[in-house]
Amino acid sequence: MKQIKVVIFDMDGVISNTVPLHFETNSRLAKQLGVDFTEEWNQSLQGLSRRKTVDAMIKRCGRTYKEQEIADICEEKNKHYQQLISKLTAEDAQPGIRAFIQQLANRNIPMVIASASQNAELVLTQLQLIDYFQDVVDVTKLKKGKPDPEIFLKAAELAGADPSECVAIEDGEPGLSAILQTEMFSVGVGHEPFLKQADLYLDSTLKLTVEALERALNERQLVLK
Repeated sequence: MKQIKVVIFDMDGVISNTVPLHFETNSRLAKQLGVDFTEEWNQSLQGLSRRKTVDAMIKRCGRTYKEQEIADICEEKNKHYQQLISKLTAEDAQPGIRAFIQQLANRNIPMVIASASQNAELVLTQLQLIDYFQDVVDVTKLKKGKPDPEIFLKAAELAGADPSECVAIEDGEPGLSAILQTEMFSVGVGHEPFLKQADLYLDSTLKLTVEALERALNERQLVLK
């Protein structure tokens, strides 16, 4: 029976209920830029870096900004987001995720965070979950962001595992696209149609359990054989 060796997590929307905070922050910036912003657009930006998000919104507004002006916009956006996440508590973890993480910890299964957020450690600290994770990928040292698979491959490296030994969990399209370019077992969590491309699709984090993952892993092995 195939067992889980390493689990790699995206953070926003998988571990933390921070997607609404991104929506608030992005909506604020969109208003400043004179751009209409929707929850659907916000979801499509999930997993992208701060700079890529700002670039997408500037492109939509049709104006040209100098490099320093873009850097200033990114910094202002981050300051507002940090104000919001400073108020997070353990109650802001996604439903069932704490129990799932505890299950993995009880089995001594290494866990690594592969989030585009430069605030990942702060969010995990606020949620009182940081101590469960072996490592957090430093996105400032990556050459490419999601949907490039580099962040997930780096997470596997930090865990000392081959990509084929890893389970990777995502709720964003750029992130899932990245995982699908690797040999990892992909898990899509949420209600967006694209998530059904994953090896295992779950509509809620409440359904994330070690048993569900191992059952899916072994069903996939039988299919491959």
